[in-house]
Amino acid sequence: MEWDLLEKTTFWVEGARLDGANLGEVAAAAASALGLDHDEVMVVDVQNEIVAFDVLRRKVDADSIVGKFGEILRRMGAISGVSLSESASVHSEGILGLIALDPGMSKDVISRSEEMGSAVADAVSRKACVFASGSEVIAGNIEDTNSPYLINALTEAGFQAEFGGIIEDDVIVAVNRLEGALIKGFGLIITTGGVGAESKDHSVEAVLRLDPNAYTPWILKFTPDMKRHHKEGVRIAVGRIGISRIVTLPGPHAEVRLGCRALLTGLDRGLDDAALADTMASAIRERWLTRMGKEIQHHGH
Repeated sequence: MEWDLLEKTTFWVEGARLDGANLGEVAAAAASALGLDHDEVMVVDVQNEIVAFDVLRRKVDADSIVGKFGEILRRMGAISGVSLSESASVHSEGILGLIALDPGMSKDVISRSEEMGSAVADAVSRKACVFASGSEVIAGNIEDTNSPYLINALTEAGFQAEFGGIIEDDVIVAVNRLEGALIKGFGLIITTGGVGAESKDHSVEAVLRLDPNAYTPWILKFTPDMKRHHKEGVRIAVGRIGISRIVTLPGPHAEVRLGCRALLTGLDRGLDDAALADTMASAIRERWLTRMGKEIQHHGH
């Protein structure tokens, strides 16, 4: 189980006297005690028999830090030029403070943390936020039928769903709105519209800025004419930030319904992000192919 250190990445040893010690070796000793690479810990301050360290990574394995104060002191004490007093101790704030925990309590703490983490993840996964997008919706030129439909479908599927508002046709604005939903703890964030080939369409691009590895399967591809179509075609996206998913759907209501059904079915089946994106894209693409086939038949007559 990994824990996020957030901004609390510093710990310090009190009762440590250094006399010609190699700070690189001191940092490496602390890193080894915590199961980290030697270049992931550095000494940032030495004064008044206090040696301060900084962990140069955001997340650490729970088993590596809980109750490891004794191991840190043992490894430091073995370095030439380092002497520790009988009362030497290790201190920190935040998650790293668990370094000083009684080793006998470590398994219980980790077990409880895993249970709490699982409960939080489950609660987050059932919170959904739905966004509409587009200047035509903001201006009231068209009715937003997608958001009420999605909120109702999600609620019936057991989600706590709410409307997040309308996102303007601007990629920076879209990123900010999506980040706001992530901060509020929504585990599923859905946008409708803005996935086409026009220059004003930015939904997929916004997701890619938040998750460069997001899955973005094509619904339809064509050659850009740089007039109305500035991109290669229409695609959707399924991205992941932490334990939260962001899903982009097209604007046409019929495609939203198809995408939503495929999404809920995929979630119920436990599909991963790649399979979920492909399943949704296939459902929407089938409508396009059927419609194109009918148009070809019509013109053939």
